[in-house]
Amino acid sequence: MLRDKPQTIQTSRDISSIEPNAIRPKPMNLPLSKTSKRLASLDHSAWQVHLDAMQRLKDGESIIPLSLGDPDFNTPDYVNVGLIEAIKRHRTHYSSAGGEPRLKEELAKLETRLSGHIRNPNQFTIFQGATGAIHAVLNCIANPGDNVVTTDPKYLGYDPTCASVGVELKAIAMSPPRFELGVDTLLGAVDSRTVAILINTPSNPVGSVADPADLRRLADECAKRSIWLISDEVYSLLWYDKKHVSLLNVAESIQNTIVIDSLSKSHAMSGWRVGWTVSSEEFANRLEDFALGAFFCGSQFVQDGAMFALKHNTEQVQKMVAQYKARRDYTLNRIKRIDGIDAERPDAGMFVMANVHEDSGPFARQLLDETGVSVMPGTACGECTRNYVRIGLTQNVDTLKTAWDRIESWFNLRVK
Repeated sequence: MLRDKPQTIQTSRDISSIEPNAIRPKPMNLPLSKTSKRLASLDHSAWQVHLDAMQRLKDGESIIPLSLGDPDFNTPDYVNVGLIEAIKRHRTHYSSAGGEPRLKEELAKLETRLSGHIRNPNQFTIFQGATGAIHAVLNCIANPGDNVVTTDPKYLGYDPTCASVGVELKAIAMSPPRFELGVDTLLGAVDSRTVAILINTPSNPVGSVADPADLRRLADECAKRSIWLISDEVYSLLWYDKKHVSLLNVAESIQNTIVIDSLSKSHAMSGWRVGWTVSSEEFANRLEDFALGAFFCGSQFVQDGAMFALKHNTEQVQKMVAQYKARRDYTLNRIKRIDGIDAERPDAGMFVMANVHEDSGPFARQLLDETGVSVMPGTACGECTRNYVRIGLTQNVDTLKTAWDRIESWFNLRVK
């Protein structure tokens, strides 16, 4: 049976003759949230040097990126084996909103051993990285219009996280040249709208390690004022000269304290997105409620791999720490040879903050364009480091030598 021929519909205008750009949807005034508008208004210009460097590297140019804090090490093989074995066991289903019980048990054992205080698994909540943890914490303690006091310089990711929650981030300048934690300075910035003080030890970007006495006093004062104390400790294992002591070791009470950590830096697992909080059980329940509503749950097999990393972490982590230390020392030795740039010795972390004695934005741009080496302008971390650049220790010493040969030659030409 023959099918009927399709009929040709006559129109007053042949659509095929219309230029593609001539068909435009009618403009609509669709609503956008205040959160979206706040995030869109943030100044990301300091990132542009890094973004341009990575594009030029992709295009085949001889670029040496020292502008980002992503470890150049691969995740240790034994951790990958743990994840693969979990997949083979079909650990690919829904998890608990607060995190896999076995991972929380391993964290509790670890923190009990390190702090000397008994921690139980119900005090831990697992998130998508430390940023996810901070975002959840702020959502559970703050309302739009509240403020959180932190240090200047600060980790450059705090601004968008606070903006997404509608919280004002009050960054208070610490004293140069080491920018160490100033307890009195932070407490002096607390006002009627302050819900928390947020500290970062060991710190990004300056690599300072807070004194235990300062942590204890800050915790006591926050308790007296009925505000939260949040300690971001993602560099807790990357210390060199001055041992990191966690807030968990010294705080009299955990009722108003929250510690945040992750595996991103210590185990070269930045892409795994495994972070966690340690808090009171009562607050952990609040965080789990938020996690359930925000992302439902994490991945079983990823958390199994994280548990494997924590159980077998000592040797590989110490090897990475030793290499970071060698890179730090090499970088400082090269800086000493150059007039016009100087730096303090960081106690921890994976960066050196160098004072270039001029506006870091134009400096970093010119450095990239004329040497192919990218560094992060200090303006990304705060106003008080406007004349500084953050130099990553995320390349091996041979690559650092090439970078510093270029930088030193460039400085010498600038002086002539």
